[in-house]
Amino acid sequence: MNLVFLWIGLAILWLICICMTKKGRAVIRIFWRSIKVKLALIAWILGIAAIATAYATHPEEEPRPTIDEKQEYQKYTTSAIQKLCDLGELIIDMNCDLDSAAPELAYILPTVINNYNFIVTRPTTPILESIKDTLQIKMIGYKKFTSRGIRLIKALQRDLGIRYESVIISDSTTHTLKITYLGKPWDNEHLCNLPVLEACLRERTDPAILMSIIHHTSGFQMNYHGKNNSSGLLALDTGKGLEQIDIGARRLHKVLATSPTLADAIAQFYPDAEHRNKFENWRKDPQKHYWVGQVLTDIQYYRSNGMTLKPRKRAE
Repeated sequence: MNLVFLWIGLAILWLICICMTKKGRAVIRIFWRSIKVKLALIAWILGIAAIATAYATHPEEEPRPTIDEKQEYQKYTTSAIQKLCDLGELIIDMNCDLDSAAPELAYILPTVINNYNFIVTRPTTPILESIKDTLQIKMIGYKKFTSRGIRLIKALQRDLGIRYESVIISDSTTHTLKITYLGKPWDNEHLCNLPVLEACLRERTDPAILMSIIHHTSGFQMNYHGKNNSSGLLALDTGKGLEQIDIGARRLHKVLATSPTLADAIAQFYPDAEHRNKFENWRKDPQKHYWVGQVLTDIQYYRSNGMTLKPRKRAE
């Protein structure tokens, strides 16, 4: 609409410039005497009026609401810590601020607790004191923690990698484990790891497949917009934010059980919703065939980076 008014303004300005000269006024008088010119001018005015009416009766579509991804992941981080507390795996100190919990530290809590329970004989329930800049867990009830502490630190170094620095500070029967994250802040791909693992654990399906599908569908962007009003991490027409991960896990479990091959199951997650369910002919579509191939290739990458549901054996 703004473009239409711009051209009208330019036309009026051009006409004024012509009328300011004697020759210009003479030319206008000559053209004005022509019936064809008058009809063309009337048609032009009617055309402008029709365009303006069309814009007035069909207003522009309002922009889709966007999701605050940072807030969405923060809510999930807080709920993940609270779940561990509800399960009796953890006690949250009253001074611990969960609303500002760093996901880089909160996501490793299950790994930390599992290692603690594996290594320490008759482990007590750990107390979470801080999780903002440093993960600080207090362990009470042990007079000596030397050998067990060394084994716990080695286990954490093995499972968490070089980006995490772990240390145990002992004081009589109280021992405090401090873990500091030294790497860069996590991007959306890292932040999706735990929600995908949780959803796939509930649905008993492969998290590496779901991660690869999300990667090649939306690039882990919650505000991704596809065709036919599809949007979100999996370009669905339902579910917002992390809700689509749960929907995707349920659907993946179903299609894996009913599809003849893994490739056929993956084809049903193709981002273009119009052709998503026509998976039987996906091999004849070069674009869809390429997309499925990319998803299949990256599944092994996610499996090699820990996206599996294999239970860990207790250390001897």
